[in-house]
Amino acid sequence: MQQTARHSHPALPGWAATMLRGRRPFAAVCAALLALAVTEPPLDLADFAAAGRRMLSGQLDGIYDSGWNQAGPLQFLISRLLMIGSPGALPALPVLVTVNVALVLGAMALCRRFSPGPGVGRALRESATGLLALLWLALPIPWEGHPAELAIPALWAYASLLHRRGRTVTAAVLLGASVAIAPWAVLGFPCLLAVTGPLRAFRSWVLAGAVGVAAYLPFVLSGHFGMFGHVWEVNPDTLVHLLLPGLEVVTWPLRLVQAVLVAGGCAAVAYRFRDQRLVYAAAPAAANLVRLLTDPVSLRYYWAPVAVATVAAFVLAGGTRRLRRQALALLLGYLAAVAGLTSGPAAGSIACLVLLIALLLAGETRTGPRRTSAWPERTSTSPHRTTRTSTRPGRTGRTRRANRTGRASRTRQANRTRRANLTRRANRTRRANRTRRAGPAPARRP
Repeated sequence: MQQTARHSHPALPGWAATMLRGRRPFAAVCAALLALAVTEPPLDLADFAAAGRRMLSGQLDGIYDSGWNQAGPLQFLISRLLMIGSPGALPALPVLVTVNVALVLGAMALCRRFSPGPGVGRALRESATGLLALLWLALPIPWEGHPAELAIPALWAYASLLHRRGRTVTAAVLLGASVAIAPWAVLGFPCLLAVTGPLRAFRSWVLAGAVGVAAYLPFVLSGHFGMFGHVWEVNPDTLVHLLLPGLEVVTWPLRLVQAVLVAGGCAAVAYRFRDQRLVYAAAPAAANLVRLLTDPVSLRYYWAPVAVATVAAFVLAGGTRRLRRQALALLLGYLAAVAGLTSGPAAGSIACLVLLIALLLAGETRTGPRRTSAWPERTSTSPHRTTRTSTRPGRTGRTRRANRTGRASRTRQANRTRRANLTRRANRTRRANRTRRAGPAPARRP
C-alpha cells in the first residue's frame, strides 16, 4: 500500500502524475527526435576520425605535422568510434540517437542518484534535469564540434572524487586521460584542491602530467611534431580584442598566460568552497567559464564542457532541501544555454560566473564556511540506511585509520558482550541441570 502511494503522486493532477511516471521514456524519445535535427557535420570530427584510423593502422607520422590539430590521441579514437557507419562527414543516425539518449538518461540517472529520498520533489528534479539536457541537445551543442570533449569535466570531477577516497593513482590517470583528449584539459588539474592540500595535489599533478605526456610521446618520436607552432587569430567579439585591440594573433606564450588565469580561477573556487559537495561541478564550471572569457577565439562548441558542468551542478544541488539553491542551479544551466546561442562569449561567461559564485555562497552557513563536511558517499532510498563520511579535505588517510580503530574497538566490545552472554547462558543451563538431577524438593509436613 505504501509502495503504491509513493509512485502515484497524489498531490498532482492525473495528467501531471502520468507525465512524471513516463518522464524517462518521454525524454528518451525527445532526445532521439533531436538527433534528426543534426544536419551540419561537427567541426573537425571527420578529420579527427581520419587521424584515429591512421593511429589504428600504426601510421603515427604526419598526424601533428600541421599546427591546426590541437586534439589529443584519445579524441582521435573517440571520433573514429563516433564515425562508424557514417557515409560522409556526419555521424550515422544510430550513433546520433544513441549518444543523445545516453546523455539525457545519464543526466537523469545522476539526478536520481543524488536526490534525497523518493517523492514528487525527486521526480520533478529529475524531469528538470532531463529538460535542461534536452535544451543543450536542441542547440545542438554536443554536435557543433569536438563531442569527445564532453568527457573532460566529467573526468575532472570523478578524479576529484577518487582522490578524496584515497585512490590517488587512479585519479591521476583520469586527469592524464583528459589531457589525452585535449591539451587544454590541464587547466582543470586544480579541481583536486577541492578535496586535498596543495602538496598532495602537486604529487598527483606530476603523475597526471606524465600520463598526458606519454600519450603524445609516440607522435613526437615518429616525426615532425608541429602542435606548438600554431597561432590563433583574435576574433573581434572576444574580450581579448576589447582589451588589446591591436593584437591580431595569439601564440603559445600568450596561451600560457591564459592558462595561468584559468587555472588560478579554478583553484580559487575549488579551495574556497571545498567544504561543499557542489564544488565537484563548480570547479570544472569555473575553469571552463574563465577559459571562455579569456579565449581569443569565439567558437560555440566551447560551451559543450560548460553544459556538462552546469547540468552536474543542478544534479548536485538537488541533494539539498534548500529550494533557493536548486532554483539558482537551474537558472545557471538555462543561462549558460542561452549564452551558448549568442555570438559573443564575454557577456555570457561573466553572467554565468556571477551566478555560479552566488550559488556557492548560498550554500554557506551564516557563521562562515564549515571546516568539516558530511558528504554522503552513498545515498539510499531507505531512511534507515545512509552511509556518511565526515572528513576534512586532505586528511583521508588519518580518517581511514581512525575509522579502522573505531571499528576494531566496536568489534572487541561486541565480542566481550557475546562471551558474557554465552557465559550467563551456560551458567543457567548448569543450574537447571543440577536441579533436574536432584529431583523435586520434599514436601513440608504440616
